[in-house]
Amino acid sequence: MKNPKVLWVNPSFLDYRIPLYKELNNLYDGNFYLVYSKQRIPQRCIDKIEKTLGDNAIGLPREKQIKLGGRGDFANTGVSVPFPRGLYKLIKSVNSDVIIAEGFFQFTPWALWYSFIRRKPLIIAYERTAHTERHCPWWRKAYRKLVNKFVSGYIVNGVLTKEYLISQGVNPNKIFTGGMCADSTQLALNSSTYGKKERENLKKKLYIGNSGLIYIFVGQLIERKGVNYLLEAWREHSKRYPDDIMLIIGDGPLREAYIEKYGTDRSVIFAGAIDYSEIYKYYAISDAFVMPTLEDNWSLVVPEAMACGLPVACSIYNGCYPELVQEGRNGTLFDPLKEDTILNSLSLFHDVDLQSYGQESIKIEQEFSPKQTALNVYKAVSETIDK
Repeated sequence: MKNPKVLWVNPSFLDYRIPLYKELNNLYDGNFYLVYSKQRIPQRCIDKIEKTLGDNAIGLPREKQIKLGGRGDFANTGVSVPFPRGLYKLIKSVNSDVIIAEGFFQFTPWALWYSFIRRKPLIIAYERTAHTERHCPWWRKAYRKLVNKFVSGYIVNGVLTKEYLISQGVNPNKIFTGGMCADSTQLALNSSTYGKKERENLKKKLYIGNSGLIYIFVGQLIERKGVNYLLEAWREHSKRYPDDIMLIIGDGPLREAYIEKYGTDRSVIFAGAIDYSEIYKYYAISDAFVMPTLEDNWSLVVPEAMACGLPVACSIYNGCYPELVQEGRNGTLFDPLKEDTILNSLSLFHDVDLQSYGQESIKIEQEFSPKQTALNVYKAVSETIDK
C-alpha cells in the first residue's frame, strides 16, 4: 500500500523535534509535511527545519495572539488565544490523507475543521498528565471532551499521559504511547568523545576538584523547576559529603536570588546558560543528573543526560519517570517537597556502581530515539487508518 500523505500541524517546537520530523519524512518517502508558526520558534529552528524538510516545511509568516489570565510558570495559569490568519489555507494546500495536531487548542481547531470537511483522520499528539492538569478548569475539560468526538487517535509520551486521557473519557484503544524523544544522538557522541584532558581543563575552569561526586541540573531557573528545594536539601547533603559538587546549568528570573542565597556555598556552582552545542561537555564531567521539577510533562533534559551515560535522580512530578527512570537499574525517584527523599536520592549515588547505572541509562534512552519514536508514530498512524 502506498504511503499516505501526512501533515503534522505544530505551531511551536525546538531543535529536539527536527530529527523526529526527518525520520518521519524518510518513513513516508517524502510525503511528510509540517505546518508551523514562524513567529513562535527561533530562527535557528526555522533554518534547520527548512533544510531538513525543504518545501514540506510550511511556515505561517504572521499571527496574532491574545494572552489572558496569569503569568505563572505552572500549567493552566492563563490562556493564549491565537488568531492565525491564513492557517486553514496552508493546511488545505497540503491536501493530506492524515492530519496530526499538537494538543487540543492553538492550531488544532483549524486542523479539526480540515479533518471534518475532508473526512480525513485526525490524530492528536498530547503530552499532559493528571498532575500537570490538576488545576485544569472545567471549561477546558469540556472543550477537550467535545474535540475528542472528532479525534481518530492519540499519540502520547507515555503511560501517565495515557492514564490521564482515559480518565477524561478517551477510549484506550485510540491511544498510542512512545511519541516523545530527545535530540540525543549527537549529544551522546560528543560526550563520549570528549577527552580526559578537556574534561580536567573544564573542571579546573569551574574550580572543581576530583574528590567528590559532581551532580548536575540543567534547566530554567524558575519556580516550577523546584531548584530551591534541591538547594535547601543540598545544604544537608554537603555536610555529610563535603567534597561533592552541585553544578547548576541554566538561567532564569530566579538566578540572582539563588546566587544570593546559595552562592556563598563553594559546593554549589552556577555556570549560567550554556549553548546547546556545548552542553555535552558539562554532562561529560558529571557523575549524576538531578531533576527536582514540581511539574513537567516530559523533561527532555532527562533523556539527554541519560544518553550521555548519567544515572538520574528524578522528581515524581515529572511525566517521563515511568519510562525513563528505573530504581535499582539507572536511577532513583524522590518527592521534591519532602527533603528526606531528596537526601536519600543524592546519597544513593555514593553506594551504587555509577558506571553500571550510566550504561543502563544509555540502554533505556535508546528506546526513545528519534528513529524509534518515528516508528511508533508511523505505527499509530497506520493502525488508526486501518480501524
